[in-house]
Amino acid sequence: MLVCSSQREGAMKPVIKKGYGSTGRRGTAHRVATNAQGILPLPLELALKERMKELHCLQQLEQIIGANQGTLDDVLQQTVEAIPEAWQHSAYTVARISWGSKVYQTGDLDRCPMVQSSVIRSNDTIYGCVEVGYTEPCAEAIERPFLVEERVLLDTIATRLGSLIAGAVAEEGLKRTLQKNERLYKQLLTVLGGMAEMRDPYTSGHQHSVEALALAIGEELGLPLRQLEGLRLAASVHDIGKIIVPAEILCKPTTLTRHEYDLIKDHAEAGYNILKDVDFPWPIARIVQEHHERMDGSGYPKGLRGEELLLESRIVAVADVVQSMCAHRPYRAGLGIDAALAEITQNQGRLYDPVVVEACLRLFNEKALCV
Repeated sequence: MLVCSSQREGAMKPVIKKGYGSTGRRGTAHRVATNAQGILPLPLELALKERMKELHCLQQLEQIIGANQGTLDDVLQQTVEAIPEAWQHSAYTVARISWGSKVYQTGDLDRCPMVQSSVIRSNDTIYGCVEVGYTEPCAEAIERPFLVEERVLLDTIATRLGSLIAGAVAEEGLKRTLQKNERLYKQLLTVLGGMAEMRDPYTSGHQHSVEALALAIGEELGLPLRQLEGLRLAASVHDIGKIIVPAEILCKPTTLTRHEYDLIKDHAEAGYNILKDVDFPWPIARIVQEHHERMDGSGYPKGLRGEELLLESRIVAVADVVQSMCAHRPYRAGLGIDAALAEITQNQGRLYDPVVVEACLRLFNEKALCV
């Protein structure tokens, strides 16, 4: 290590010595500091101090990355600000991280007469570089501006940043892929929902009404946004299975026979079969299958009960009943919102989830929701 000393008597003086390496060949000149008594404690102390600074820098880098706060831009800016303190002549040190067209720096590195750099890469992909330089020639650093250990530290930082950036790029790519897939899923469900309503003009708009009410109930219950999106999409196609039911039965203006009613009941399982092989990021098929199940097991198609049902299924069940009773059907006029709310109130806990019912009642009685 290169150490600057004064020329006072008894002060530390730089002495050039030559030594032999482990290979036996004569090594290059290096400086060690000695005092008047020939004792050499200073280089060891300074070396230890420099290593501690380097370790602290790496620790800071891991803390910045591990905190996972802010964007990648924030992480890189905090990292570049932490680098100079690890260098021997930190008062004159500036650092710069370049990534694509973005630059993060603590000073004007282009004006530095002494600069070292390391490429930021991961596998075979180069993302940029990290550079460190001195803003002016340091008397102590003319012959040896950077320590070997600082070179290793810079390479270590570059390697860590390479892994970090590669991970962020991969995550962003995955996020874009998922977003694209979700758009396709939503487009598919929109088309399927339209097909179901074309087969049954008397219930045209019913699925949209159930979707709106189910979403309002979910929001009232405080469901997270991701779960609300799945609930909304499932409600928008909950009757997709009706495309297997003959149109003359769907549009029949008189009371259905037992056989005809059984055919209509098949739509829940049919909807599940239509959707089950699509790898949605939400349980769409299962919600569609369960929306006619009841809390006491008296529903269809499987006779599931209570907690066996998804919460989303229980929400769609209540929204479907309320909207169906309010709507006009080929064989009867709409019964109105009062009758619909009376139905779910009288049968909460037996047929319908009481928590879902209470949320639905609040929407209409306290928040003036309109069907």
